[in-house]
Amino acid sequence: GGTASDPTAAIRQANQWIYEDGRSSMFVTVFYGVLDPAGMQFSYVNAGHNPPLLVREDRVQELCKSRGIALGVVPDVSIASTTLDLRHGDILVLYTDGVTEAFNDLNEAFGEERLKDFVLANRGKPAAVILEALVAEIRRFAGAAAQSDDITLVVVKVE
Repeated sequence: GGTASDPTAAIRQANQWIYEDGRSSMFVTVFYGVLDPAGMQFSYVNAGHNPPLLVREDRVQELCKSRGIALGVVPDVSIASTTLDLRHGDILVLYTDGVTEAFNDLNEAFGEERLKDFVLANRGKPAAVILEALVAEIRRFAGAAAQSDDITLVVVKVE
């Protein structure tokens, strides 16, 4: 049941397909969010993925609600979605672990604290500028070190 815009139903269905495929014995982490710009709302569920960041005024918090197991592990998952009321100036940062697990040649990870500090320091800029600057900062940090994982980033700013 549910509609395409219902994160709970979508995650449940996706889990069923991945679990039933079985042959691959793989699991998938997913953050699934539906942005309603007109209604100023963001509904989401998190299946084993890095929690996105919400930058609001001078604070950064993780979207920790609605967390559950990765998809494909158990036959049925039910993660209730959470709806966040957005405010003007809010910034959402969705990312994969390739961001926080980008290592430098001293084997230090970029990490969540550096990510939070960087986004907070750059919160006055437009989303596209924050995104470009963040990718440049991760590259600068990692230097010549080979990356173990891909980097995927989405930055949304509520004007």
